[in-house]
Amino acid sequence: MYAFAKLLSALSLLAVAHFAPEATAQSPPANRPTGGSICSTTPFLVESVIPANINDNGGELFPPQPLTTYPTYTALSVGTQNYTCGDDGTWAGSGAITYLYDISCLPLDHHQPFTSFIAALWDAAPPTVTAADIVALTEKVNPGVGYGIHYWISDPVNATSGNIYAKWDFSQSERMENDTNKANAYLVAGESANVPAPNDPSVNSNWLVEPVLVINGTKVGQLADEVWRINSNGGQAPNTTCTPGTDLQVKSTLDFLFYGGAWADTIF
Repeated sequence: MYAFAKLLSALSLLAVAHFAPEATAQSPPANRPTGGSICSTTPFLVESVIPANINDNGGELFPPQPLTTYPTYTALSVGTQNYTCGDDGTWAGSGAITYLYDISCLPLDHHQPFTSFIAALWDAAPPTVTAADIVALTEKVNPGVGYGIHYWISDPVNATSGNIYAKWDFSQSERMENDTNKANAYLVAGESANVPAPNDPSVNSNWLVEPVLVINGTKVGQLADEVWRINSNGGQAPNTTCTPGTDLQVKSTLDFLFYGGAWADTIF
C-alpha cells in the first residue's frame, strides 16, 4: 500500500502538469458565496465535448445541451458500480459507491484523458487500496479538492418498489464547512437520458442525464437540478452468466457535471 501511495502521489502531480500545463487557477471574487467549485466553470460548455453521434446507438436520447449554460460543479468519480445476480443468472445493477473530487481547475478538454489516467491507476491498484484511498491521496497533492460521496438509495416514495435512485452528498465536504445551507448539499435524481458509452460500451458504463427527483412539488436535495454523467471508464458488468444472489463490484471512473441548484450563484 505505501509503495503504491507514493507512486500515485507522484503520478498525480505529473498528470496535472501533463494534462493542463497551461492551466492557471482563476481567483474567485472576494464576495463569492461559500460552497462552490475551486476554479471557474464558465469555460465548460459540455456540448462541445459530447460526440456528435452520441444518440446513434439507441437508448434514451441525450439532449442537445444541459439545463443551464455552465455547471456549478465538475467532479471526477472513483469507485465501483455494483451488481447482483438475478434469478435468471444475469447481472442487474444494484447501485454504486464512488468518491468525488473537484476537477474544475483542469480545462474541459483535458477531463477525459485525466479521468482515463486516474482510471488506469485505480484499475492497477492492489485489493488493499480503496477508492477512498485514491481520493485521500489526491487530497494530499491538492488539498480541498474532495467533494463527497455518490451512492444509491431505495425508492424514497415506495421503499418496497425495488427501484433505486442515485444520490450525491457534498454536505460533509471541506468547502461546505461554514455554509449555512450545507444540510441540503445533496440531491437524489431520476434519469432522463441513458445511452451507451461512445467508446467500448461493453466495458464502459452508459452516459446519463439525471434530473433531480421531485416529490409532491419539492426537490429532493438542493445540490443541483441536473447531473450529466460522461467520460466513463469501466463500470459495466461482464456479459457472463452468474449464480443467483451473488454480488459483484466493478471498478468505475467517470465524470459528473452538476447544473443549477442552490449553489449556482457561486459560478464565476
